[in-house]
Amino acid sequence: MGTETITVYLLKDTVTAATDALRVEPNEYREHAVRAGRTTATLYVAQVDDREPPWVRLLAPVTEPPVAERTRTSSAVLLLRTSRRWFAIAFGQGRHLLDPAAYVRRFGLRVALNAADPAQLRGAQARSFNEYALHTQRQVSRLSGVEALELDIERDLVTSLAGAVGDPALGKRIEGRDAVRLTAELSVSALGRICTALLREYKKTGYRTHYPWIDNVEEIVDPTKVSTLDEAAATRLGERRFPDFDLFPPELVTGEIVQFRTYPPLGGLVLVEPDSSLLRHAIPRAMSGAEANEKLRYFKVIGVDDNGDEIDRWSLWECLHHERRSGSETLVLDNGQWYRVQRNFAKGVDDFARELSSSGLDLPAARRTENEGQYNARAANDRALALLDQRLIRLPGLSAIEPCDLFSPRGHFIHVKRRKGGSAPLSHLFAQASVSGEALLEEPAFRVALRGKLSETDATLAALITEPPKSASLPVVLGLITKASTPSKRPAAALPFFSKIALRQTVKRLRAMNFEVFVDEIPTEPPG
Repeated sequence: MGTETITVYLLKDTVTAATDALRVEPNEYREHAVRAGRTTATLYVAQVDDREPPWVRLLAPVTEPPVAERTRTSSAVLLLRTSRRWFAIAFGQGRHLLDPAAYVRRFGLRVALNAADPAQLRGAQARSFNEYALHTQRQVSRLSGVEALELDIERDLVTSLAGAVGDPALGKRIEGRDAVRLTAELSVSALGRICTALLREYKKTGYRTHYPWIDNVEEIVDPTKVSTLDEAAATRLGERRFPDFDLFPPELVTGEIVQFRTYPPLGGLVLVEPDSSLLRHAIPRAMSGAEANEKLRYFKVIGVDDNGDEIDRWSLWECLHHERRSGSETLVLDNGQWYRVQRNFAKGVDDFARELSSSGLDLPAARRTENEGQYNARAANDRALALLDQRLIRLPGLSAIEPCDLFSPRGHFIHVKRRKGGSAPLSHLFAQASVSGEALLEEPAFRVALRGKLSETDATLAALITEPPKSASLPVVLGLITKASTPSKRPAAALPFFSKIALRQTVKRLRAMNFEVFVDEIPTEPPG
């Protein structure tokens, strides 16, 4: 017995035979029977291909004698049954032999939440959503509590957790995502026992004591509910209602991946980053929900390295991000899985957004053909506002700061952004407002520069920026250009859920600095 690291997947209870979990054809692997203590397992080993490493391609033309090295990658997966469930233990690139639909998502995360010592965590990965998915990976230099990871407990969907195992009988180190990566003293005969122990940890609910916020967003596991939600989303996609959806890789993209391609190929199309425009290729016409579902699961995004070799792949369905309401529930589709936002958490976010009022400023309606810059210039001229759009203030040691887009004679800092479909691109707007507010209060040089820019329009505007600054008399307005023909007095209430969370955090931050904050809807003129 020695120290080994294994990667364990829990297969869904619908898997009744080992080969049900494989996505490769029988002629693509070799089978080996394995005696694992009281459990009989089967090892499936993929055919091995060798390839030329990228560094050989780079150096070979100028190297004497010529370099002719090849590398070989191994892929194997051990399938065993214990405690009335099937498990898969992947070796090398073995996870690529598994059908992604065959294993339980977030199994590893749940196990790690229960099994890791909460005072000895090593790291975590998380995703937060707004106009895009922000993947973050945090690792501390020494084992610490969850506070050291500085997770955003409102916006982050934690996708993996790593740390020291609390029970030495189980192992030494653990990392959990979809699979459990466990380092322990073990032998082949102990694999069945280890899988049983991991299943036991998965079923525990003790993690809620140490991470009470973790289920603010919880996975929906009822197959009937999932099927109904899948069907509804696929119907929307079949109707080509693409603005309701975002599309991006569902995992942290490793440094090996330098670009993306599609399967089936789209005329040799190579992508720097995949986005929702791919939906128009996969669903080129209106179709039934069932047909759209089939196409999205068939159509793939493939991450490739600089040698053009595949590193990872995901179906378009796995790459979708979609938010919807169903009665009192807030539901999120992400990485092919549905999540339910905990009701009290969702209500708190919704109530906060609903209470945000408009400023009462008479901002002009937007025109359909103008961009944000054109709108700001016209609004400044029509309403006698100072135009500060793209008027950046550069301070030593700091990134360039845009004070706002428009500044009113009553001291309103007006930030404008066109709201688009799906998870609206609002994070830039919120960040601009926060950074500007902080600079106004903390940086005397910023105030000097701002007064100079305002003086170019009207000296009386510059006088509003006092020393010291009085934030209570300088309201912040977040202006959202929408497709509506008439403005709403409570536009924040209609934002996507994760945008509301980001908005709430921004408003709280600005209010802590004593700013009054408003959210205004800027309607769009009807055609004709």
